[in-house]
Amino acid sequence: MEKKRHVVSIVIDNIEMAHDPVNSILHQNAQHILLRVGYPMRDRNVSVIFLILEMDLDELGAFSGKLGQLPAVKVKTITLKI
Repeated sequence: MEKKRHVVSIVIDNIEMAHDPVNSILHQNAQHILLRVGYPMRDRNVSVIFLILEMDLDELGAFSGKLGQLPAVKVKTITLKI
């Protein structure tokens, strides 16, 4: 399958609960991550992570599915048409 580039937004609603599992999944997929930007809002116990990934659609589905199953985590993906 063809590798494409994707933008992924991850919102963590409870940093204490979900920080370590999210980082573990990101570490497992580090070879696909082209850009990672994090914005922690510690006063609200929220963190937002923006990623640009290069992977095929099956890999993206597995990646976002693992993240989306975590409690207190919301994931949105956009496939770039370039």
